[in-house]
Amino acid sequence: MKRTWIHIIPLLIACLMAGRPLFAQDKVIRQLRADLLRQPDSTGYTDVLNQLGMQYHLSNTDSCFWYAVKARDIASRHGYKRGLAGALNNLSIFYALKANTKQAIEYGFKALLLYRELEDQPNICQLLMNLSVFHDFSGMKPESNQYLYQAMELGKTLTQDSIYSLVLINYAIRFEQDSTRKDSVKWALGKSKEIIRKYPGAREIYYIQALEADEWMKEGEGAKAVQRINELADKALKEGLVVVAIDMLDHIDTYRQNGYPADAIPAREKAFAIGQQAGYLNMMLPTIASLYRYYARSNNEAKKSYYGRALSELVRKRLEMKSSNYMNYLDYFLKEQELNEWQLSNKVQEQKINKANMKRKSRQQLIGFMVGVLLLMGGFTYARYRSYKELRRQERLLREMNDAISEKNQQLSIHDDFKNKLIAILARDFREPLNDIIRVSALFRNKDMDQASLQLIIDEAVVSSRKTLVIFDNILRWIKSQLSGFVYNPAPCDLLLLFEQAMHHIDQQRIRLEISSGLCLAGDQEMLLFINRSLLHCAVKLSGEGPIVVRAVQDELVKVEVICTVSSVTPQMAAHLFEYRRGDDLSVTLVICKDFMDKMGGHISAEVQGVQLRLGYILPSFN
Repeated sequence: MKRTWIHIIPLLIACLMAGRPLFAQDKVIRQLRADLLRQPDSTGYTDVLNQLGMQYHLSNTDSCFWYAVKARDIASRHGYKRGLAGALNNLSIFYALKANTKQAIEYGFKALLLYRELEDQPNICQLLMNLSVFHDFSGMKPESNQYLYQAMELGKTLTQDSIYSLVLINYAIRFEQDSTRKDSVKWALGKSKEIIRKYPGAREIYYIQALEADEWMKEGEGAKAVQRINELADKALKEGLVVVAIDMLDHIDTYRQNGYPADAIPAREKAFAIGQQAGYLNMMLPTIASLYRYYARSNNEAKKSYYGRALSELVRKRLEMKSSNYMNYLDYFLKEQELNEWQLSNKVQEQKINKANMKRKSRQQLIGFMVGVLLLMGGFTYARYRSYKELRRQERLLREMNDAISEKNQQLSIHDDFKNKLIAILARDFREPLNDIIRVSALFRNKDMDQASLQLIIDEAVVSSRKTLVIFDNILRWIKSQLSGFVYNPAPCDLLLLFEQAMHHIDQQRIRLEISSGLCLAGDQEMLLFINRSLLHCAVKLSGEGPIVVRAVQDELVKVEVICTVSSVTPQMAAHLFEYRRGDDLSVTLVICKDFMDKMGGHISAEVQGVQLRLGYILPSFN
């Protein structure tokens, strides 16, 4: 289990460097630190920090942690998702190297979510592979296999197939002891070799060659396998790949456990020494324990005491890790790094100051621009307000002019109606007396007419002329009421007397008056006389030979009704009886009645109830 863990850790994090030529570790780090000072913005600066953290995980875990934390803070502050994902990935690797798989899985999954949001397929594949390793080390085999299978499926589609080679190597290491997967493991190694040939100097070659050495061991060539492992470990150590060197040396102990008589103690001691120097003791507990047991059995008190203290310290740290959710690994390291990073800090501070000055200048320009815009908006608003006020004033004047014009039009319409009514009355009421005069003149020319017939015609002409004079007097009264100088002054009018006067020119036998004696209305006597005469004339004309009843009922107001029996008047006709109708002489008279009633402040109407027509008006009583 230990060998599998150490094998996979460098592979799952080397994908960012895969496909590049392999340089010495310290040379790469020096180059990245120089690039860090030349970055023009926070995005590039964060990316270089993440690359430094990725490089340092191979030689110094505390430096990996320091750069990851710094990159995370900058990326979070600027909202740079790719930089934040890289920092979380480095933190995940750091906690894995510190044997804290719970934190490693948590940070790895957060990084995976960000890479999925960015649709970064290579890094998604890498994170799936990492999570497979972390779950495997935590004993969660089903979850581990699921992540590994997802990584393999995604790796097939990647154009950057060096990542796919890493996934295949992890697959081969995971299942190399499974006899049922021998063919698939062999295929995975062959495919990985084929891919690695495209990338000379790629780091994955260490693990391919280590797996070949394992095959030699299985075939009985143990010495050749041990020699190859030692060569790989020395080469990795020269390149600064501390974890790779430790991983290679662990193969010798595996050979011993599988029955080959190899001396694994020197390899263990060498692995412990370089692991202690690089800060990887948390993942070397089995190595320290085996060395302690070996020297305890050999009675080597010095070595026993030395490895016992290391074992005690490591166990103590692990217990502290279990009892706390957070451990500060960098208290001492950060103080040491302060002296080495002062120049970088000064450069960063200068960049911040320059950026702050640029922001302040931009802010001032923006404020000036906004002030100008506000002034323009204020001027525009004021001009619009003045225009609005002027427009409202003009609208008010226009409305007043329209009202005046409407009033004039209404007066003209009233005068036009009055003119039409007057002409209609003159044409109707003066036609008969003129005809009588013409007829009398013609009779005077006829000398053969006897005296009695002539006298009868003259009497008819006299009656017609008197009637015309009365009508003319009523018309003059109506004309006077229409003039603007007319003032209505109500006076007591004896209702019974007015109806008796109106009956002089009508068949009195048909009319029955049901009016109390002494009942007086508040109105104009001449107007009321005209209204009464007109209503009686209308009733006679519409009722034929039937009786006519005049009834007056006094309540708060006096309601006067002229009731007759009709057969051809409908309720709809009664509702429009007091409206002017062209060609209807009677309508002109009834319109004059309505005008008189309006002048006196009363109300006149007509309604049909069954076969009865009720013509009536309402006026106040003068009693």
